Amino acid sequence: MADNENKEDAGVQPPAKAAAPQRPKAKVADKQKGALLKKLQKGVNDIRLELKRVTWPTWKELFNYTVTVLFVCALMGLLIYVLDISLSWLLRVTLSIGA
Repeated sequence: MADNENKEDAGVQPPAKAAAPQRPKAKVADKQKGALLKKLQKGVNDIRLELKRVTWPTWKELFNYTVTVLFVCALMGLLIYVLDISLSWLLRVTLSIGA
C-alpha cells in the first residue's frame, strides 16, 4: 500500500503558497501632489535665498527715488495737458477757417 500512496502522491502537487500581501499602490494623483508640493517648497526656499541677496535701498534713498518718480509723473502730466490744450486749439482754428 505504501507503493500506491507514493504513486498517488507523485501526481498531486503541493498546495501553492499564499501570495504575499501587496501594498496598495499610490495613486498617480497622490504622486503628482507630492511632486507639486516639493516643487512649491523649493520655489519658496529659492525666493527666500534670493531676497536675502538683494541690496535693499536705505530709507533716504527710497525717499529720494519716490520724490523723483512723483516729480517725473507730475511733469509728464503737465506736458500732456499742455499738448492737449494746444492741439485742441489748433484743431478748432483749423476747422473754423474751413467753415
